[in-house]
Amino acid sequence: MSRKINIRPTSSVYATYKRLTYRPWTAIAEFVDNSTQSFYDHKDVLMSIKYSKGLIIEIKYVKDDVAGDSIEIIDNAFGMEWEDFKRAVILDKPPINTNGRNEFGMGLKTAACWFGSLWSVESTQYGSRNKYYTQINVDDLGKYKTEEIDVVESIVSTKDHGTRIVIKKLNQRISGSSTIRSIKELLGSIYREDLRSGIIQIYYNGNAIEFKEAPTYVEKLPDGTEKTWKKNIAFIVEHEGKVLPVDGFVAIRIPASVKDAGFALIRRGRVIDTSFRTEEVFGPSNLFAYQRMYGELHMDSWPVTQAKDGFNWHSGGLLEKFIEKLVQETSDYRKKAETIRLRDRISTKDVAKKVADSLASSGLLDNAEVSVVDKNDQTVDNTAQETPSVGATPSGTDSSEEVINDDDSVVLEGGSTINMKCNHGSKEYNFEIECDMSSPTASWLLIENTGLNAYKLVINMRHAFFKPFISDKNFMETLMKLSVAMALAEIDALSVSPDGRIEAGEIRNRMNTILELLK
Repeated sequence: MSRKINIRPTSSVYATYKRLTYRPWTAIAEFVDNSTQSFYDHKDVLMSIKYSKGLIIEIKYVKDDVAGDSIEIIDNAFGMEWEDFKRAVILDKPPINTNGRNEFGMGLKTAACWFGSLWSVESTQYGSRNKYYTQINVDDLGKYKTEEIDVVESIVSTKDHGTRIVIKKLNQRISGSSTIRSIKELLGSIYREDLRSGIIQIYYNGNAIEFKEAPTYVEKLPDGTEKTWKKNIAFIVEHEGKVLPVDGFVAIRIPASVKDAGFALIRRGRVIDTSFRTEEVFGPSNLFAYQRMYGELHMDSWPVTQAKDGFNWHSGGLLEKFIEKLVQETSDYRKKAETIRLRDRISTKDVAKKVADSLASSGLLDNAEVSVVDKNDQTVDNTAQETPSVGATPSGTDSSEEVINDDDSVVLEGGSTINMKCNHGSKEYNFEIECDMSSPTASWLLIENTGLNAYKLVINMRHAFFKPFISDKNFMETLMKLSVAMALAEIDALSVSPDGRIEAGEIRNRMNTILELLK
């Protein structure tokens, strides 16, 4: 059976949508908005179906070098009967309910036309026996000034439900690992609340879209209690005779992340802006608050752009009013985010192995063997015994980082003393290398001859000269190589001295040679 939909007089307008300023994830989000809203509008009915697993949305990008790539969006939402189906295809036909995510009624058309010039919609509503299918050839609509499009109607089971959209003759192709990764990450961020519910699943080429929750900083206070740096906030903005409410939370994340910090601005359960940050609220981008402060704000009544890729700030100073309120609510968190100090935990054994491998590959050492010993539990941060830290390892963070109060040096794990056996020249040597974290005022390097071809090196990792660099975990490897190189330069200089006296500049010259080999 065939029906027709009259699209007069706007058939040529479809072609203009390929010039919209969509990005792949915002265009895909238009389809997901329709699917999720259809599910929420009929949630009770759909969840009452036997064996229901909730809403499943499948996004597929199909590569085809012969027929051309295509995009498919398939859902098991409520589906559409005839009147809804017509609204989905005809321009300027908003849905009856404009309080949902698809309030403008334009998303399916604009996003499909942006992606490709040939697209189809197929849908059946739960409980109905009617399935509708139509195909839109955007190029032909403009060329032939078509006023009607054909709709194929078929009979299906009343248990069937959902919608399938297929887009071909693509104007916009999806390629490159970074673009695909961005699509997955941003869809996860945009639909975080849906995914959290556990009754909505979204897949991209068979891979589940996920949202990774930010790790919130939990501070250990001097009295032994803990404070989680996360608080609820709520305020209103009065604008052009309307009251616009905002509610949500602000928090501090550890570890810091330039990409994942900022406020997610949420409207009707769907993120509009994944990372709202202004200098008034967060400070300059080179400061810690910009990388550590985050939160979520619900703004259901606030105006958005038609593409739903941002709020419509540009009227009557709305943005300035919002920022002013947000600064008031978050200034204490910005101050705290700036004062937290971080340092990395690093494995002494891993560093020693890299140093030995580097010295071996340069030809300075042969048959190097390294082991790490923990003398009197020296691997634990010695500074914590001198100055109690008010920081704590934050809940949900990577174990490689620690919050500290007044020191930004690295934390050694696995032992602070390294034993290195190796051959240098024609002799076998034993080096005991101690990484000292106890005092910034001690000598930066001590070298002691402890026996026949045996030496002890004490490297002051917290020397004041190294303070600008020691928070970088890679610096420890550089410093250890430099220290061993100094020891080898002294050993070589002494080996050619007949009376134990070394010419001025001899160690420096040998050091230059060694460092050239280690470059």
